[in-house]
Amino acid sequence: MQEKENQEELLHQVEEVREELREEEKKIRELEEKVSKLEQIARVANQRYVDLQRELELFKERYRRDLEEQRKYGYEKLALDLLEIVDNFERAFASASEELSAYMTGFQLIYRELKRVLEKYGIREMELEGKEFDPYLAEAVEKDYNPDVPPNTIVKVIRKGYMIHDRVLRPAKVTVSVQEEEIT
Repeated sequence: MQEKENQEELLHQVEEVREELREEEKKIRELEEKVSKLEQIARVANQRYVDLQRELELFKERYRRDLEEQRKYGYEKLALDLLEIVDNFERAFASASEELSAYMTGFQLIYRELKRVLEKYGIREMELEGKEFDPYLAEAVEKDYNPDVPPNTIVKVIRKGYMIHDRVLRPAKVTVSVQEEEIT
């Protein structure tokens, strides 16, 4: 009988161990699910981090380009105002008389210095006379028939155009040649 009791006790212990094992396996599955969820969260967080790093690098590059552009073109309004002074100098030279030659010499020195300063900052005059008309560089304000010049050629610059580095600062105002039948 003792042996039977020992067997029953042993069976009971085996059953308890099996029950504990099932509970431990259940805990293991729950922990594996938690680990899986945490791994997914970590992957998403890492991808977000990588995306934010890339975004930051793009932002830095754009900021650097914006600063460079501001450095290059930031004085555009000042340049436009100075070009009005250049225009006034040129009109004064065109209408000057011999009586004012001493003054004109001084004005020419000032004019040359002003042009030098403008060139120092990348502002230069566009040479358009005799070239084909380009609406991005000039504004056609007059038409003229000239049989010696091909149509759509700039025959006269009324107001000079200027570039600031590689961008049009102020388009020129020009007279463009046309075919005879276009003149109205």
